[in-house]
Amino acid sequence: MPSATRAARALDTRRRMVTAAYRLFCDRSYLGTTMTAVAVEANVAVQTLYYTFHTKAELFGEAVGAAVVGFDHWSGPHGLPIPVDELPRMLTWWEEFQSAPDTAGALKMFVHHGVDVLERVAPLVTALHGSAGDPDAVAVAQLGEERRVDSYRAAVHTLAHKDGGLRPGVSVSEATDVMLVLFSAEVYQALASGRGWSRARCERFFTEVLASQLL
Repeated sequence: MPSATRAARALDTRRRMVTAAYRLFCDRSYLGTTMTAVAVEANVAVQTLYYTFHTKAELFGEAVGAAVVGFDHWSGPHGLPIPVDELPRMLTWWEEFQSAPDTAGALKMFVHHGVDVLERVAPLVTALHGSAGDPDAVAVAQLGEERRVDSYRAAVHTLAHKDGGLRPGVSVSEATDVMLVLFSAEVYQALASGRGWSRARCERFFTEVLASQLL
């Protein structure tokens, strides 16, 4: 069907532009990346880039969202990181996490798949923190953090209602705070890039630390 074929081509082009932007944001930071450079990297006309995303901040939002979901799963034009009610649809593993029978198994699954997300988002940390010169980009980063808080709170709420539950005296709010601080792209970046830890070692560390603090 011609319309389906056009839609598939448009999605492929969108993903190519978002992936190119992600690479440049990681390499050059947000302020050091231009729309022209992204267009060259993606092999599209700069007019196509502006027509699709309108602003660099909007493109940045899609790059962050695609890093969370996975570039092959990004379908746009959702823009900013996904809201909690979209998690089951956008994250293929979320329903399996929710259906895990106990807290230990669920946490292990959450960390395993969450490290994949951190691995993709971590290279964007510099760009996220270096976007202060653009108010629209700051809004993207702030909304991204709000969505991270919401999704971690949803994950902790799921853990709290499974067999085993949270540690006595640890509330959902406190557990969410602990997870936000410890299970972050910044910590992953410090361990993986800063200290040369392997992905597997990072995953074991996060699982052990979060289990000791939360379960």
